[in-house]
Amino acid sequence: MDQTTVGIYLSRILSGYYIFFYRGQKYKLIYPNMDIKYEADIYAQEEYENNKFNDWISDDMIVDSLVSIGMWSYNGDDNIKNIEKQIEDLKVDLYQNFLNPPKLKSVRRTLNNTKNTYDKLYQIRHSLDSCTVKGYCNVLKNQYLLMHSIYDNSNNLVFNSKDADFQLLNSLASIIAENTIDLKTFRSIARDDVWKNYWSANNNYVFDQPTINWTDEQKTLVVLTKMYDNAYQHPECPEEKVINDDDMFDGWMILQRREHEKNKNKNRTEKLLEGKKLGKAGEIFIMANSQEEAQNIYDLNDITSRHIIKERHSTIIGTNNDVSDSQLPDVKRNMVVQSNQQFKDTRK
Repeated sequence: MDQTTVGIYLSRILSGYYIFFYRGQKYKLIYPNMDIKYEADIYAQEEYENNKFNDWISDDMIVDSLVSIGMWSYNGDDNIKNIEKQIEDLKVDLYQNFLNPPKLKSVRRTLNNTKNTYDKLYQIRHSLDSCTVKGYCNVLKNQYLLMHSIYDNSNNLVFNSKDADFQLLNSLASIIAENTIDLKTFRSIARDDVWKNYWSANNNYVFDQPTINWTDEQKTLVVLTKMYDNAYQHPECPEEKVINDDDMFDGWMILQRREHEKNKNKNRTEKLLEGKKLGKAGEIFIMANSQEEAQNIYDLNDITSRHIIKERHSTIIGTNNDVSDSQLPDVKRNMVVQSNQQFKDTRK
């Protein structure tokens, strides 16, 4: 992103308002303060209570409708979660191969295609959200916020709740939506020297007002800036090339998070098994008293162990007969490894 563009976006964020034009007229979006947001929440809640018993479609009905026209499947939500996991794994791959240009190019292409697939599925899944009572109330809430935030060239509110021109409101709302600062741009600004000079000068009072009065754009920029600050202070800080590449940097952070979770699970396991005489046990079975507790116990396993569990489950449910220990895939692999090792030992 060039410095002129960064400068315009940064001025907008620092000022706390957004200037735009429609049909030759100048408008100013002054981002709503906490009072206006609170009023909008109350208004939306009142509308929800007044309308919740009307004939609205439910989320299940939305899924049925999308399935009936061939745009969705009943396991679509699970597919989206799986794609989210794939995107995380590809970002990790990207970071781990940043010194391998051919591999890097291949992973990045796959990642971009996967993200495009995710975006399309997400848009389809939520295309009818506004037809639900919650979606309808969310639309009303956003309208309320805009009506109390858009000013004309004389700094007067353009709309009033009694006689609002909703055609004009929708047109202005479209312009505002089209010019929303996306996450990629925020991250570029957070890394830019112009912003970092402001931040370094006085990061405790950079916007000249309490945090509660910051705009959403200001809060987003500060959160991302602190994210990069934490990375620079990390004992295993990645190279500048990684930090400047959003997907690579995400991959580094995902690895750090997974390592933290691994260590946390290890500590939980050690505490759970403290004082028990386990000897040389290769596997430990722990009884659970609820589904939630069972999930927590399952989470104590590392990635390799979880893969083995899934393999065993697939093997067991895939046959009508009893499955002996020696028929389990991981046990078979271990037996082959042991057999090969014994063969090597006899050849010495």
